[in-house]
Amino acid sequence: MSHVITVSISGSGGSGAVTAGSVLLKGMANAGFYGHLSRFSGPQIRGGESAVIVNFSDHPVEYAADASDLHFAFDWRGFERFGDEIPLDRHSRILYDTAQEALPESLEKTGAAVVDVPLHQEVKHRKGSHPSSFAIGIIAAQIGLPYASLEKAVQQLFGKKGEAFVSGMLDAVRTGFHLLETKDPMIKHWQPEQTTRWNISGNEACALGALRGGIKFVAAYPITPASDIVEYLAPRIEQTGGNVLIAEDELAAMNMVIGSSFGGKPSMTATSGPGFSLMTEAMGLAIASETPALVINVMRGGPSTGLPTKSEQTDLNQALFGMHGEAPHVVLAPLSIADCVLTTQWAVGLAEALQTLVVLLSDQRLGQSRAIIDAVPSKTFGLKRKVLPEQAQAEKKSYERYGMTADHVTPMAIPGNTGECYTADGLEHTVTGKPSSAASDHQQQLEKRSRKITRFAYGEMWAEIVKAPKGSSIAVLTWGSAFANVKKAVLELNSEGYGIDLIALRLLMPLQADEIWKLSEEKLVIVIEQSHSGQLYHYCLGQGAIDRSAVSLAKPGPLVLKTTEIKDFIREVSA
Repeated sequence: MSHVITVSISGSGGSGAVTAGSVLLKGMANAGFYGHLSRFSGPQIRGGESAVIVNFSDHPVEYAADASDLHFAFDWRGFERFGDEIPLDRHSRILYDTAQEALPESLEKTGAAVVDVPLHQEVKHRKGSHPSSFAIGIIAAQIGLPYASLEKAVQQLFGKKGEAFVSGMLDAVRTGFHLLETKDPMIKHWQPEQTTRWNISGNEACALGALRGGIKFVAAYPITPASDIVEYLAPRIEQTGGNVLIAEDELAAMNMVIGSSFGGKPSMTATSGPGFSLMTEAMGLAIASETPALVINVMRGGPSTGLPTKSEQTDLNQALFGMHGEAPHVVLAPLSIADCVLTTQWAVGLAEALQTLVVLLSDQRLGQSRAIIDAVPSKTFGLKRKVLPEQAQAEKKSYERYGMTADHVTPMAIPGNTGECYTADGLEHTVTGKPSSAASDHQQQLEKRSRKITRFAYGEMWAEIVKAPKGSSIAVLTWGSAFANVKKAVLELNSEGYGIDLIALRLLMPLQADEIWKLSEEKLVIVIEQSHSGQLYHYCLGQGAIDRSAVSLAKPGPLVLKTTEIKDFIREVSA
């Protein structure tokens, strides 16, 4: 039997909510458990509000719980701005210093039990201590996390700050650990497996996948919530002979990626919605010149500045159709933090092998969440760039950079090879790269750029398919960070006797419409996504992957689609 415990922590910016959550996650990893941490904050650079939700389990877990078992509040300032993102009910326990503030009225209505914590009194007695240190100990004791695992976590995370700092912090953690009576620790009967696991975020997993894929150059401009990718890559890519460059803006970053790739180096950038908008013209240049390029878009709520620290799956339309003209390219989306590694590695390979733009759509919830997961094994995709071998002078022939080939991909010349020069720009061109506005050349190159993508064999990676154990009458279609909760809902309904197949898409363009149709034919199709307008639903409908009998469950961010919501919707439309 598997177990899941959900702990949420909130407070004003700087209160230590994220620090406390990170230490607890690390402590759980030390104790042999799996875990998942998602974080919330306001758009302020400093101050504002902050919160984390941490799930602990004896099995892999990345889905969001319907309600927290335990909520610790440092204070209630700004809580109304994100309170609806922290689900509490009558089974929850709320811990806070009742002598300092009153419980918000909205939480009184939940019926949750309130436990008084004399936090400020303890902080006052220990000069230089921080409330978050006491909170770490208090929460750990309430859930039953062994103190030794907690002590090790503090040393691992803060050891570089010196012995005096660690000693003072552990003194406060220890005091918090013994501060409240603990009648029934939540995990006392769990039997974790002691093994080495990864503690990694979705953004870090994307960066690791890029390194495994062979990325050698990264150009980017800082933007929330994608900057973590570049921060992870910066000290590591140099060890592989690569480089990171922080550009003056997103336009420059994208053009630098194209230039580096033209020079023979697998190259990428990472951004979010507003930056992606600025890059689209240059993305068209990568497509027209058939220059490999990877763009990772860690989506956030929009439009404009929108919700810079919140999650939403609403850049899909832009990623698919945001460029002018006929601009065929590849769009991928990872399904989990672990999947970020494989899907990003695959994305690098596809960009190189198909000599085109690949857009990878992650989002804030996936990118900035951390998880304790089993190590993701290396995988070989066998996707490499076709490079024109340097020929002896006597053997040299006229080089047709954009000539027709069986797979519509032409070998690229390495700059500097005598006699193998060509023009690569944004103008339409002949097979040699010479600019041309002739209708025949345009038609020929349009077909070349399209067919190399639509006729490529993508294999089983195009989707994660979960079949109902005893046949199915319903097919659920989803993508991205929505996958975890959707999968949990489908598995629970199937255990109740429903017959539901799940199709979670990694490959969004080119859409495998025929495969989706075969898997869902003569079934009730339900499309589930985190958007207001149902972008995936309308895209699949327009591509002929589903018909008008399909139904849509589309909910905008930042509120996560809860498992109970998904189950209730499926029950209602299938009744």
